Formats: sequence, C-alpha cells, structure tokens
Amino acid sequence: MRNKMKILFINTIRLEKNGITTFILNNAKYLSQENNNVSILAPNNVNHELEKILEQNNIALFTLNNRKRKPLRYIKELAKIIKNNNFDVIHVNGNSSTMVLELFAAKLAGCRCRIPHSHNTVTEHIFIHRILYPLFNLLATDRMACSDAAGKWLYHNKQFFVIKNGVDINNYIPTSEIRNKIRKKLDLKSSDILLGNIGYFNLQKNQKFLIPIMKKLDKRFKLILIGDGLLREEVQSLVKQNNLQSRIIFAGNVNNVNEYLSALDVFLMPSKFEGLPFALVEAQASGLPCIISNKISREVDLTGNVQFLSLDDSNKWINTIQTTAMSSSFKNRLGLMDSVHKKIKGNGYDAEQNAHHLGELFKLSSKKGK
Repeated sequence: MRNKMKILFINTIRLEKNGITTFILNNAKYLSQENNNVSILAPNNVNHELEKILEQNNIALFTLNNRKRKPLRYIKELAKIIKNNNFDVIHVNGNSSTMVLELFAAKLAGCRCRIPHSHNTVTEHIFIHRILYPLFNLLATDRMACSDAAGKWLYHNKQFFVIKNGVDINNYIPTSEIRNKIRKKLDLKSSDILLGNIGYFNLQKNQKFLIPIMKKLDKRFKLILIGDGLLREEVQSLVKQNNLQSRIIFAGNVNNVNEYLSALDVFLMPSKFEGLPFALVEAQASGLPCIISNKISREVDLTGNVQFLSLDDSNKWINTIQTTAMSSSFKNRLGLMDSVHKKIKGNGYDAEQNAHHLGELFKLSSKKGK
C-alpha cells in the first residue's frame, strides 16, 4: 500500500443536509488535508454548493443512483469504480446489513479493507436486514460505529471501533450578534422563547410529537423545525389544524445551523430511536440545554445539560420545557462555553482529532487487510 491512502467514503442515504453526510464531509476534509486521496460516492446528484465544498477540499465525487431500484447493476458499477481507482479503503455509512451491497462490490474489486459504519440502533427494514446479515458479517474486514449502542446493535458480539460524531468546536460558539441577527430574521420578540429541533422529517425523528406540546405552551414559546423530508407536509398540515402557524417555523435545510443554534433557547429531540445524533452534539457544543427522548442512548449526554424524558408523558415534556427555559439565560450560557467545550473535547467529540484517529485505523486495517 502507498504511504498515503486512497479512501472512498460511501453514503447509503442521500448526500445532503443530514448527520451522516456531515460526518462523512468532516472526516473527508480532514483526511484530504493530510494529503490522502479522498473520494465520496453518493446515491444522488448533489447541489452546486456541496459540489463546491468538495472541489475546494480536493474531494472527488462519484454518483450511482440505482442502489434501491437495480441493486445488481449498482454492485457491478460500484465494483468497476473501486477497481479502476484502486482504492485502499472502502468506508460504508448506513444502519443495517444492506451495506453488504457495497462490501460485496469492494470484494469483487479486490479491495482488502471493507469497513461498514453503523449510525443507528434500529433499521426500518428488519426482514431484509436479517436475510443479508450472515454475508454482511463475512465480508466486513473491520467494523465501526458512531456509538457503543449503535455498534452493539449492528455487530452483536463482534469487535468494533467507535468513531464519534465530532464537531469543529470553534464553529459553535454563540454570540449576541449572531443570535440577534437570526432572531430578527425570524421576526421574534426579545421576550420570545425559541425552541428548536433539527432533523429529517420522518417517523424516527418524530416531529409530530412536538405539535400538541406547543399547543399547551403559552404564546411566548416559538418552535423552529430545521430540515426537510417526506413527512414535512404532514407536520405542516397538523400545525395548521392546531392554528399554530404563527408560532411554529419551518426553516427547511439551512447552511448555517451553528447560527440558528445561537438563536435558540432550548433544543428538543423527541426521536423514537437514534445512534448518536449529530444534531444533538451540535446543540450541546453551542451550550444549549437539551430535552430529549429516553429512547436515545445516554451516551449522548456530553455536557451534563441533557434531560431524558419518556414519549409517553407529554405533560412532563411541557413542565420540563417551561422549567428549563425559565432557569436558563443567554448570558449564563455564554459564561459556560469554555467549560462546555472542554467537556465536548474531553468526551472525544473534536472533529479534527477524530478524523486523525479514523485515518490511523484505516492504515492499520489496510495493512492487515483480508
């Protein structure tokens, strides 16, 4: 193997604004800066802005959009890409044994370092997952996960490495200037309390849970939902049914999540299941108090400022949101940022450190490749 590696990151979901994409981009950028030859393969055509980011960081992009519709053709075309580019490492990001498609293509192409990376603790297609699992286990040369819970779920008793969803800490320092800019853009009063959630609109992220809660909170409370997805229109319809259009903001996908976090007062995450959600790491890095579902692993509490609540008790959510909002202030939040960032870094969530660690594991895996 060459001194510098040829690495292919593969995203099994769309390469757009989501946690897995952010994880891939962060690591791809840092590993490219270390003079490795880094590429990304996506199942969709990406927007111009993302293309520009990849180009600026010398990251090549491949697109194969037939993974679900024509899996055999997908395997054949992917194997050709891997073989023609002589990749040392194939790093596949997903949440089930369907990643066997990429592992099998890499095996056909002669790649000796085939690594799946688990980003969740549940799959929405459990039947297919069980059928493919034996071959998936056979083809993986090493295993990685975003958290201990995500690793144990996908790999059972097999050894795996935890690579945490790190952030560039300096990007998440809240400021009064940015906070005021975003809140002005959202037409908020100084007395308004802004709650926030970031995520793809689907059953897992469970944004619908927050609508009846907003109905019972007083009018000072506003909610911003950042993201897009299949269930966005359904959630918007529910908001209209409850006459909450003036209090719930649909921001769509945004490029400056860190700035929106500055504008928030409390971060909410009512997910039905998660691995280790990147948005929650971002929220904590911004110093926000977080109120989240107890279906999410307690590994996610990096700062001691996370409260876990049952989805079966909406009244508890209402009371906790009110109490948390009343006991928090932006001034106090700013004063705690040094301590917050030490905790984030101390818990292993610094993106640059994690990318370097990932690169070292890639080197070891390549040398012992099967």
